[in-house]
Order: sequence, then structure tokens, then C-alpha cells
Amino acid sequence: MRVIDSFRGEHYFLSNFYPTPVPFRGVVFPTSEHAFMASKTSEPDEFNAILNAPTPGDAKKLGRKVSLVPDWDAIRYGVMYDVLLSKFTHNLSLRGDLLATRGALLVEGNTWHDQTWGSCACPQHAEVPGDNALGVILMALRLRLGIGWR
Repeated sequence: MRVIDSFRGEHYFLSNFYPTPVPFRGVVFPTSEHAFMASKTSEPDEFNAILNAPTPGDAKKLGRKVSLVPDWDAIRYGVMYDVLLSKFTHNLSLRGDLLATRGALLVEGNTWHDQTWGSCACPQHAEVPGDNALGVILMALRLRLGIGWR
């Protein structure tokens, strides 16, 4: 089985930091990271700060400090799915790139200890695979968007 375990280089398009417009909930975000982080809050000032953050890394930092919407922990996976559905629905070349990974296991490999959205390969976590929620969502979207694209 082919494994894509880095969302960098030729597979950077899989990363939430990839610069592409993402229309979500009536707003066009510069990246899916911006859209996801902005979805964490209902405070207009916090939302706008994330929307206008100069980089996805800045959006992520701001998103870590916002007032969370109710039940964020329960809804966050569904929000990520919806954000990524928009990313790959509204960017047809990216949809094609995602579909071209057909059959590959997608793993958001990292070294920054993210065992929820990815799987950290640092010495501390190397023996314990992460949940890889981002990879799982991307594979689910690949199946959904691939129907009728053959």
C-alpha cells in the first residue's frame, strides 16, 4: 500500500496551510486553516482577526486563544470535514490532485506532537500512532468526491 505521510512538497495541497481560497459560511478564507480556526469562535473581533491573519500559522496561533463556540470539542471534526469539502469542491485542480492519491493511505505526519489531527514521528511518539483525523477526513472526502469522476 502506498503511504503519503508528509503534506509537504508535491503533497502540500493536502495541508491546511496550502494557499487557496476556501469559501466557507459565506466568507472566502485564504486557507482552510483560516476557515477552521475562525469557526472556533462566534466573537466578531476574534473571527475577523483570524480571517485577516497574514499567514495560516498566525491564524492557528490566534485560534488557540479564542472564546470557543459551545460544544467545540464535539463538533470540530464535522467542521473540519465541511471546511475541506469546500476546499476541494471549489478548487477543481486540487480535487483532481486529491483524487490522484487514490489508494494511498494519507497520514498527516508531523514532529510537533499533534496526535489528534496527525501522527507525530518524534522519539516520544514514534511508537504510538496518532489518530490522524486530518488524513482520515481527507480519505473520506476522496471517496465522496471520486464518485462519478472516473
